[in-house]
Amino acid sequence: MADRSAHRAGRRSSVESSTEPQQPSPNDYGDIFADLGLMPDDSFLGLPSIDSNTMSSSESDNVPLASQAASVSPIASGTVANPATRSMTTAMGTAVPPPTTSHAANFNGPMLHVNIPQILPHEQVFSIQVGDTLFRLSGASLSSDAPSYFTQFFKSQRHSNFKEYPVLYIDRSPEVFRDIVRHLQGYYVIPKDAYHFVYLYADAHYYQLPKLAKLLFNSEIFVRIGSCQFTIPRELFTKPGDSPNFFTLGFSSFFASPQEVFPGTRGLIRPPAVAPPSVPAHSNDLFAQLLQALKGTPIKFESPEHRDALLRECRYYHFRGLEQRLIPFAISKNLLTGREEISIRLKDFKPQGASIEKSDTERRRMEYKRPFVDDEARELVVQVEKNEFILHAHDVIAGNGSIRGKCRWGAYIIKGSSAAEKLRALMQKLSEVADETDDNGQVRLRVDLRDAAVNVNGSEVDIQVSDDGFVDIFSDEYSSKKRRRVDAADFVQSEATFPTNLSVQNGQFKLYVLKERLVLHVVCLDAISTVKEVNRRRAYLV
Repeated sequence: MADRSAHRAGRRSSVESSTEPQQPSPNDYGDIFADLGLMPDDSFLGLPSIDSNTMSSSESDNVPLASQAASVSPIASGTVANPATRSMTTAMGTAVPPPTTSHAANFNGPMLHVNIPQILPHEQVFSIQVGDTLFRLSGASLSSDAPSYFTQFFKSQRHSNFKEYPVLYIDRSPEVFRDIVRHLQGYYVIPKDAYHFVYLYADAHYYQLPKLAKLLFNSEIFVRIGSCQFTIPRELFTKPGDSPNFFTLGFSSFFASPQEVFPGTRGLIRPPAVAPPSVPAHSNDLFAQLLQALKGTPIKFESPEHRDALLRECRYYHFRGLEQRLIPFAISKNLLTGREEISIRLKDFKPQGASIEKSDTERRRMEYKRPFVDDEARELVVQVEKNEFILHAHDVIAGNGSIRGKCRWGAYIIKGSSAAEKLRALMQKLSEVADETDDNGQVRLRVDLRDAAVNVNGSEVDIQVSDDGFVDIFSDEYSSKKRRRVDAADFVQSEATFPTNLSVQNGQFKLYVLKERLVLHVVCLDAISTVKEVNRRRAYLV
């Protein structure tokens, strides 16, 4: 330790007395590492371990100066030579032979392999004037992303009468070109926003830089939603159903064919201006919530309207998987039947998730699994919206002089409603089910009221259903005060105690197939049957 201190003191005194700056020797670097508490090992330099006796000083003195410069120039120009084909250079500037195969196999340090083609001389410096700024780049940097506009220009000047390569002048933005220079020098360029992304992408194609164009095409998605800028990592779209979407499809069509985006750029002084992608007419707040959901953060729904707004945004951006994860649903097990059931709204129903149970019986249940989310199908229960379904009595039967009668029940779905479109799509998907759309565009289906919990005009009613599917519309429970003897011909005009038309306000149905016909099996129902009840449920404006 005392000898090392004395050596450093002597070295400092010699430096202070010298009038010319002196380069530190390799031994001086060892002293500097010791002062910092470090030892200069090979992993620090990022190189394989080198025997100090690999090349003696006499051998290095005999190496021609041009050979030494050739061995140093790749590192000086920002590249690392291929250790399998070139000699390597340490931080001291000492040339060493390439490592052996066994030696390279044992190396675990940060070795870089950058294979740059010899398009332009790597050690040559080329001048490019962009706008009012002069840039000087090595041939290695220009060749790192080639063939390009730069390499084609300077290669064409190689056999000219010029003693030196001429300066290439380009009337473009030097600020954008600075980032392109960083890319050519081996740095990873990250666009700052949507405008910066478009500028880089336009110039990458204008300068014909294939690697930079590919890098930008596969980078994050930069877009303006509403009044905010968003940077969307492509890793968010890895879950089933979330890709392809509005952004991946839009960017693919917009940037996949540069000749369509920048037509005739080689024949123009500059490429045309291209605006960055934007969706100005949609909410940035809702989109920010969808991004959080894509990252796995649960959304706290403020109201049913808030959930519906998010689902509309999911459909607009084509986040099909996220939409199925956000829809309201319930999965439960019916202990009496022993089957699992899934309840969803009919407007959220996707026909591609529906299937008919495999059974030899005439009555086969409809099963469903949410696309991209569920692995197994469950018995389907759909919830309908109000003002879409009308239940009506038909096939009325009355005995001669009887006070009792019975009928079948059916449903017709309002033309143009979401429910009608969903059921028509379902019948078209299931080849074994007949399409029951009438000439007026209304869907008419048979209704099964067995075991149904029905509430009419605010009162619960008990419906008696026979084995053949007929409903006793003069059941004792709700007709004791209004019994009236009628003939069969006058039955329809009589005062039936159970209404023959019901407007469904809320309801849940199961579906099954019976002899190629789709049947609605009522689970629970809230309906109204009179104008007075409609008026009673009117809400005052606020």
